[in-house]
Amino acid sequence: MLRVKEVADRLRVHPATVYRWIADGRLPAVRYGKPVAPGQSIKGSGGSIRIPEEALTAPDLAAPDAA
Repeated sequence: MLRVKEVADRLRVHPATVYRWIADGRLPAVRYGKPVAPGQSIKGSGGSIRIPEEALTAPDLAAPDAA
């Protein structure tokens, strides 16, 4: 399980992008004792957010499509 900062460093994105992907449901995440469902806000107290390492290979985390 990785922290948001670790995921951001590995994917070379800003941590805010990782939080947005979690909120959008593109990246699964778990808050200690409190799961984060797709579309659910992750703001507020309730523990540390962790992302499974195997989630980093998801195809929808690839570089955004060129417009």
